[in-house]
Amino acid sequence: MSENEDQELASPAVGHENPTTHQMRIVGQRRTEAEAKLERQQREAREKLHEE
Repeated sequence: MSENEDQELASPAVGHENPTTHQMRIVGQRRTEAEAKLERQQREAREKLHEE
């Protein structure tokens, strides 16, 4: 992602409201789930590497 795209994502678009608390909770939950999935995949990959 380019620096400009990062800045666009960090600031709300003109004419749009800030996300609600509910929306932020959903985003946080999805992030937590994605991080857990990544950790699980990395652990499985390390275990598979040690088996070989």
